[in-house]
Amino acid sequence: MSDLVERLRKWVHAVDAVPASDLMDEAANEIERLRLTDAEREAISYYLATGGPYCIAATLRGLLERLS
Repeated sequence: MSDLVERLRKWVHAVDAVPASDLMDEAANEIERLRLTDAEREAISYYLATGGPYCIAATLRGLLERLS
C-alpha cells in the first residue's frame, strides 16, 4: 500500500483514482489514531513543567505544538 499522504496529493490527477470517500475515510482514521488523549497531553505537560532532560523536553514540546 502506498503512503496515504502521497495518494491524497496525487488523487486529483489520477485517471483511475479510487473514490474520494475511501481516501477521506482512511485519512480520518489515521488522524484519529494519531491524536493524543487528554491524559497523554497532561502527562507531557507535566513532564515539561518538571524540567526533564532538554532533548526529550524539546521533542515533546514540538509534538504538542504540532498537534495543537
